[in-house]
Amino acid sequence: MVNLLFFVITLLIVCLSYAYYFLYYGGNDPIIKTAAAVTEEDKKPPQITDIKIEELTATSTTISWTTDEAADSLVNYNIRRDYGITRDPALTKAHRLVVPELLSDQSYYFRVIATDKSGNQNLSNDYIFTTPAVKIEEPETPTPPPTPTVEENKGPGKGEGEGGGYKGDMKQAELIQKTISMLDQVADEEGLSLIESKIQQEAQEKAQPPVISGDFAKVEVGIDTAVIKWKTDKEANSMVALATDAEYNPDAADPYRWNEGEPNEMVTTHEVTVIGLKPATTYHYQVMSRTTLGLESKSEDNTFRTKSILPEIYNLNVSKAEEDSATIEWTTNVPCSAVIEYTDLNTNVTKLEGSPMFVTSHSIRLKDLKFDTYYSAIVKVENEQAEKTVSNPVTFTTIKDMLPPTISKVNTESTLYPGTENKTQTIISWRTDEPSLCQFFYGQGLSMSKSDYSTLPKEEDYTGNHVQVVTAFQPATVYKFWLECYDKTLNRAKSEDYTMLTPAREESILDLIIKNFEGTFGWLKKK
Repeated sequence: MVNLLFFVITLLIVCLSYAYYFLYYGGNDPIIKTAAAVTEEDKKPPQITDIKIEELTATSTTISWTTDEAADSLVNYNIRRDYGITRDPALTKAHRLVVPELLSDQSYYFRVIATDKSGNQNLSNDYIFTTPAVKIEEPETPTPPPTPTVEENKGPGKGEGEGGGYKGDMKQAELIQKTISMLDQVADEEGLSLIESKIQQEAQEKAQPPVISGDFAKVEVGIDTAVIKWKTDKEANSMVALATDAEYNPDAADPYRWNEGEPNEMVTTHEVTVIGLKPATTYHYQVMSRTTLGLESKSEDNTFRTKSILPEIYNLNVSKAEEDSATIEWTTNVPCSAVIEYTDLNTNVTKLEGSPMFVTSHSIRLKDLKFDTYYSAIVKVENEQAEKTVSNPVTFTTIKDMLPPTISKVNTESTLYPGTENKTQTIISWRTDEPSLCQFFYGQGLSMSKSDYSTLPKEEDYTGNHVQVVTAFQPATVYKFWLECYDKTLNRAKSEDYTMLTPAREESILDLIIKNFEGTFGWLKKK
């Protein structure tokens, strides 16, 4: 009967417990959920946050961090980036590791690593800390150094003494003397071992050339400037060797043409600004850093290209509108080729007209236009580096041509006929800004009258490029000439007056001898 009563009481307690459990958690059992979550495959590494340096001493430090899930604790650390390791395999979210046996007054690199129980691992960024220096207090009554002998009393920098044979400047010799005196007072073996390690480390580091960072050369280029930046692991000067691509000679002992930089300023973050460069030009360069001990590092050869001068359009205008054509003129700041895209605003038909020549002064004539029609034109230019600029649109209307043609680029070239004494050939060329018929007028001498002139036949075809050949000119004679041109609407243009001197026949050696003989014996000439 007692056993039955005990069983009933136990069953009642269990039922009440489950009832309380479901009323409190509502069926959301965290234990069940955790167990279910473990059965699922965990592929997400722990997230590392809140990294801190704690309890930093001359020989150790404590590093702490947190993770969003339980993970082990591991720290990579070293004075260089080839890290050492300290690890705690216990899984936790709040991590704290002591890094022992460090050197005083030394910078250490470190990063923390967290691995959860599923093997997912995450690494933090690189960090750095510096241990404090060990303070060595001088005794209140230091033992005075021994009185130097006559042989020893040479002074720092002039011979051997307490500086161990150092022959540097006065300030360094005094510092060495003081250091040796302080070392004599250190009797603790651990302290001496620490000092020895520090000296070896300093000597090893200072005997190595500076290391140029992996992303050694960040170059910011302009049209005629370049700013070159890099970093080193120790203080050194900042120099850059340069040469244009055409001047660079990789087979030479020194493949570069000149150097820029700061030879006497010792820094770890370097920046050299180079000015006076050529636009749109490729340059080879090499960065160099030398320490005060003369240890130097050089980067590999690299290149950059300065920016080109972007084309700009100036003074865009319709210089002449005609019945079936129009001339558009403008200038550019650098040589460019050009295309005009023009549209009939009545029909929206677009055509192109252009010139492939790279020039700065542009003039393009649009032909086969409709009379009394509105047009819109856009100028597109491109420099030799294929950089483009587009103008704002200009509009114009084809109208009855009331302007005469413009005559330009008048040029003459005269030669003697071979084997003759009084025959020359003269070629006259000129241009008009629209198709025209032209006629050549000329006369001998500078003071000829308006009626005393000759002319060549008028041209038969309308053209903008004109050439005339004259064979009637005498050698060694001054001529005056001018041009008259008519466009298709009979607008007349007359050029200014030009003068020219035809060439004289060169005298042979025999001619000169005879002339000289006649000058000497003039009385022998026939009367």
